[in-house]
Amino acid sequence: MRPFRLLLEQPVYWSLNRRNVTRAFALGLLVAFVPIPVHFLLATVLALSLRLNVPAAIFGTFLANPLTMVPMYMGAYWVGSQLLGVTAHPIAFAMTWEWLTTQLVPIWKPFLLGCLVLGVTAAVCGYVLLGGAWHLSLVLKYHERKGANNLKGSAKAEK
Repeated sequence: MRPFRLLLEQPVYWSLNRRNVTRAFALGLLVAFVPIPVHFLLATVLALSLRLNVPAAIFGTFLANPLTMVPMYMGAYWVGSQLLGVTAHPIAFAMTWEWLTTQLVPIWKPFLLGCLVLGVTAAVCGYVLLGGAWHLSLVLKYHERKGANNLKGSAKAEK
């Protein structure tokens, strides 16, 4: 990592502000639906190029893990088939070179379209939900501080 030290020392890649983190998390969710096995690396490169929070982008890619990848990609194929109006054929998914060269050829259009649609949907939902939760926590903290200050002010007024 020594060659990247100067790049990674930039504070923008580690800052914890709502705008930067929510965008990075949405980027990670989008990357999770890219059907290649290097989500971690792709999310890091994109976060660095877009000047987003690197850990949040990487965390978003954890949606795609060995337990969720097959259902995600099967769902993407189904969604793409529905959008293109083609019949979704049952497929036996396997992460092998033989499967990629023989089984992926007839289904690549609906599969990639479904990955794009579900990736964008996940990114938008993640952005809205994380941003909303962050905003709600700030509002609640504000009201807690305001209530504590009102209690202090009323105690001083009674004396």
